[in-house]
Amino acid sequence: MPQAFLTSPLPSTDTQATINTEPAAEPGREKVVLTVRGSIHATERVIHEAHRVGFAEVREWSKPVPTGKINEVLRVLTRYVIVE
Repeated sequence: MPQAFLTSPLPSTDTQATINTEPAAEPGREKVVLTVRGSIHATERVIHEAHRVGFAEVREWSKPVPTGKINEVLRVLTRYVIVE
């Protein structure tokens, strides 16, 4: 699940078309994004603990993305839940 994070919005012009690269969720389902932020060691520990209790597979999380702070990364898990 590759994702790109932009530090600033793209400049817009009247001729620029808006492109939505994210697929729409199915009716009755809603997207939820969970994040874990901390050192590489700490985020790995939390992700493996979530796997151990059956919450999410380790491979479902994004690769570590540097946050710009020293020794800090961000990892993302996207889930779709049924809403009524």
